[in-house]
Amino acid sequence: MSGTNLFLIVSIFIATACLALALELYRRTRRAYNRALEDAERRTKESQLLTQIGQAVSSYLDSDLILQTVHKELAKLFEAETFAVAFKDGDEIRFEYRVVEGVLQPKRSRPVTNAITEYVIRTGKPLLIPFDMNRMRARMGLVPTGKGAKCYCGVPIFLAGKSAGVMAVSSYEREFAYDERDLQIMQTAAGQVAVAIENARLFEREQRRAHYLEFLNNVSNAAISNHDAELMLSEITGEIRKQFDFDHIGIGVLDYMTNEIEIKAETGNSERSLYKRVPLGFGVIGRVARANEMIAFQESQPDTESRLETLLADAKSVLAMPISYGDTMLGVLNVESRREKAFLPQEILILRTLADLLATALHNALVFQKMQQQAITDSLTGIKTRRFFIEALQSEWKRASRNGRPFSVVMMDLDNFKEVNDTLGHLEGDLVLARVARVLEQRCRQTNVVARYGGDEFVILMPETGQEQAQLMAERLRAWISMDPMLSERRITGSFGLATYPVHGTIDEEMLRVADAGMYVSKRSGGNRVSAADNIVEPEDAAVRKELLSAYVQGFVHREHTGPESIEELINTLRKLSRGANPEPLKAAIDALSRAVETREVHAAGHGAYVSRYSTMLGRAVGFSVEQLAELSYVGRIHDVGKIIIPEKILCKPGPLTMEEYYLVKMHAAIGARIVDTLPDGESMCKIIRHHHERFDGTGYPSGLRGDQIPIGARVLSVADAFVSIVAERPFAPARTVAEALRELELNSGTQLDGTLVQLFIKGLQAEGTAETAS
Repeated sequence: MSGTNLFLIVSIFIATACLALALELYRRTRRAYNRALEDAERRTKESQLLTQIGQAVSSYLDSDLILQTVHKELAKLFEAETFAVAFKDGDEIRFEYRVVEGVLQPKRSRPVTNAITEYVIRTGKPLLIPFDMNRMRARMGLVPTGKGAKCYCGVPIFLAGKSAGVMAVSSYEREFAYDERDLQIMQTAAGQVAVAIENARLFEREQRRAHYLEFLNNVSNAAISNHDAELMLSEITGEIRKQFDFDHIGIGVLDYMTNEIEIKAETGNSERSLYKRVPLGFGVIGRVARANEMIAFQESQPDTESRLETLLADAKSVLAMPISYGDTMLGVLNVESRREKAFLPQEILILRTLADLLATALHNALVFQKMQQQAITDSLTGIKTRRFFIEALQSEWKRASRNGRPFSVVMMDLDNFKEVNDTLGHLEGDLVLARVARVLEQRCRQTNVVARYGGDEFVILMPETGQEQAQLMAERLRAWISMDPMLSERRITGSFGLATYPVHGTIDEEMLRVADAGMYVSKRSGGNRVSAADNIVEPEDAAVRKELLSAYVQGFVHREHTGPESIEELINTLRKLSRGANPEPLKAAIDALSRAVETREVHAAGHGAYVSRYSTMLGRAVGFSVEQLAELSYVGRIHDVGKIIIPEKILCKPGPLTMEEYYLVKMHAAIGARIVDTLPDGESMCKIIRHHHERFDGTGYPSGLRGDQIPIGARVLSVADAFVSIVAERPFAPARTVAEALRELELNSGTQLDGTLVQLFIKGLQAEGTAETAS
């Protein structure tokens, strides 16, 4: 081989070696660059992760939401399909957040054992097991729990400077899923989680404290606002139920006559012990009452003879504490749960505070009840007082208004009683009052309430008693009073007045006013008689009739239900109270009914007055006489009185009516006509009311009249009513201007309205030089 060839071969070899070296350097440089790039990306992700976790810590006070955010961010850096945050709580490991293979698990607890979780908490050091988990666990003397993982990375969570929990990720699929860098990130995140958990727990404690304070405040309000012991205890058990999730809450009161605890209030999932009586010394409640000491247990009692009886047969946690005022045992607060360890320490403290509060409240309520019992009995006659009667009357009215049952009130004033006082002295007068009270109470039913109303006046409440039955009973009482030997010797008789719900009135004032008016009539008629509103028809009793009418109307409009079923009663009563009388009181009563309708309908106040004004204006243009104009003015005011039968929710309904609702609305014209027909000489007004919703083309109601078949007064009223309705704000349509209203009237000429009257109406407005807006 020549020197030239050798040189060439050596040169090629050197070049190849240099090229290989250059390529290796390039690959190493590239790998170093990629690693640097990956490290930079990792550092960026780590920075973003820590930022996100920091934001969650500062923004959220919900520990679940914080842990969810931490898990989500860690999963962006490394495998976190299986993730857990757990804390040691006494003898248990409590998992606050746990995801297994991507599925969120419910919170749970398990007993403390010697597992990896306990090891990390116990040592307070991070632990990375990259491979061979079973061998490493065995070497460390740890026991397995759950499904075996292939790789583990866990760090301690420090609370108040002590290792209290662990945050860990595991991989069930592969080894070497985590490295030291992942462990460092977990440590940093755990530090932030610790801060977040502390903040969340602090917030939760403050929130719980606020809830407890609110609870005690609500209980205090219930105790202060109620003097009825049973009602107060019922409200307090309800407040306890809202605050605590216990299966049974009961409050018993000690009956010193029988030495028993009677359950006066209860609530919970099992309510079957109300009014149950527990002897002193028997069961949990009886033991507490006898010893005046709290009994508490949070585990199932042994099934032996020494087992204490509870209100719930399967109760596992029971807390019973005495309610004592000073040295006086008043009762027992008893709380039971079917769960073990149902009572937290702070809950026991709150319930003890509640028992102390209950003691004062129950003492005050019992003292008040004793004073009230003394206050409701008249010391002279031994029957009930006026105050007790008024309360009983109000209660009876509420009951009757709910179920539609009648009741009656009878008032009596003694005849010739003043003569007894003046001639025989007040001591003899007192004997007369006591004797009358005795006769009334003996002769009345036990369900009746007999009371001294004042001076020589007595009053009787008769539940479930109609007018005829009450009249018969009052007549018997009158006879017994007049025939009693002691009373007849002193010429004592009684003047009785009668009122029956719902015929004569409503709540206390109306009922008593009607009964008092009847008593006044009996008195003026010579005494020793019974008078009811129905037979007060003499001309000289006009003032009484007016008062009766006013009382009845006021009572009627305040009823809870005044539907079509009430109309017969209303019309019959109006006729009875106005028979042969001056029509003005009856007209005023119908006017009052109409105003009541307006107050129930949104934006309807003053509607009748405006319709009256414009009807009169149009009637004058048509050429009505003075008498016709007076009638038209009155009819305009009360034309919607028939709406008294329509429920308020229908009157004020903003949307379209159902067929049933519209049928009820259409009834108001005919009903209004029947009401007005109770007036003497009210025939023409009755026709106007009845037909004011007829249409000129015959498509109106209730009779489908058309054109001149419709009474002229009704056609006049229709134009005025339409105008006022258009310019007024209504639930189903906004108010429009006068100009818009007049255009609307013209558009409806010949169909809804009489075209000639519409033109007269427009001219009348122009002649007045004003265009008021009705509202």
